[in-house]
Amino acid sequence: MTERTYLECPLDENVLLVLDHRTVDVFDATETVASGGHSRWHVDHLGVDAKPTKAGMRFTVGLRMPNGDIRYTGGRIKFTVSEDRLPSVLNFFEHAKAASALNL
Repeated sequence: MTERTYLECPLDENVLLVLDHRTVDVFDATETVASGGHSRWHVDHLGVDAKPTKAGMRFTVGLRMPNGDIRYTGGRIKFTVSEDRLPSVLNFFEHAKAASALNL
């Protein structure tokens, strides 16, 4: 049986990324990043796009479509990560990618 992975990555005092085995959750106390305060994806369906901006790295996270795009409807979040938080966020998404059955 595969070992269960659990990892938390705070973006700030209000937003928390959580990898629980093969599910990624985003909890947002202020509902500014995640509509309704919570978004969830299975790692096999997770799409992550990151682009550099003047303020840091801009992430878009949501449902990955078969063509590799991230779906624009449904649960999709966007947030910017400063340089000091970037290594922990990249590490979080590397763990999520490793948990995907598509990488087995």
